[in-house]
Amino acid sequence: MRKVTAMAGMVSLAFLFVGCQSSGEELNAQDQETMETDDSELEEPEMDNDENGGSGGDVSDEKPEYETIEAEERYSINAHLVDEDQAFYTAYSINRDENGTLENSLVESDPSEQEMLSAYADLSVESQGLTVQFNAEGNELATTSAQTALFYESLFGVSDLYGIEEIVFLNSDGETDIIVAEREVNAPLNVEEERGATRGYYTVYDEALEETLFLSGGAVEEQVLNDEDELLSFSETVEKMTTIDQDGAFYDSAIVEGIEIVDARMDNGVASVQYTMEEESVLEADRTVFENAIQLAALDFDASKVELMNDTLQERVLYPLIE
Repeated sequence: MRKVTAMAGMVSLAFLFVGCQSSGEELNAQDQETMETDDSELEEPEMDNDENGGSGGDVSDEKPEYETIEAEERYSINAHLVDEDQAFYTAYSINRDENGTLENSLVESDPSEQEMLSAYADLSVESQGLTVQFNAEGNELATTSAQTALFYESLFGVSDLYGIEEIVFLNSDGETDIIVAEREVNAPLNVEEERGATRGYYTVYDEALEETLFLSGGAVEEQVLNDEDELLSFSETVEKMTTIDQDGAFYDSAIVEGIEIVDARMDNGVASVQYTMEEESVLEADRTVFENAIQLAALDFDASKVELMNDTLQERVLYPLIE
């Protein structure tokens, strides 16, 4: 009888042990599931990164909202004669004008006394080439030595700013053999080579026109090359435009005190400049001069558009340029 009782006790203990083991396994499984759930809840959600490497979804990383203003698509670039200490310089102006074209700009900028481009020539543009066909020769196309230099400076400067790469002169018979402004031309002219290296623009005020004009950095011998003897990049150009190297210069920086450049870059043909300004000291005229200078500077890089972001006024102005 004792053996039966003992066996019964052992069987009960065995069932109890199995039951406890089974309960422990279930508890362990539940604990493991709970831990996995907790870990998944602790994991941070994935964030979509934007193309600039910033993180989306984080309000602190979002760019501020700007009021976007789009300028008139067409523009005129004119060349002007500046007489300074018995030296002549070619300065430029840029104005948004719905009738603005390269042809009109060249005619308006022609410094020759006989107005050769309007009186004796037909102008036509195809892609990045300009054809100038003259209907006269000889004295009609003659100039003094001073006028010769100014004529070609204006022609190449304005053409370059409009993205023209090559100019072809034709005589009345349609042949490339003609003398224009004391220069014999019998082959296409490379605009970039003729104009020479230039970067940046600086200001001079014309009292007769009551207008601020712009001199190229190359014309006034400001820095146009970096330490590696390469032309300045766009960001380097904008930075250089904040200062004047020449002592006693008759021209000024287009970036007045109170305008602070935050960033300047060229990306896929779009020149972007981000800046702040002191509203108490920077006049609207100062801002206009600054924006015009940046447009001209961008055109030397064949930019298709200028984007100016004013952090102070939260404005983003878009200037279409070369198509």
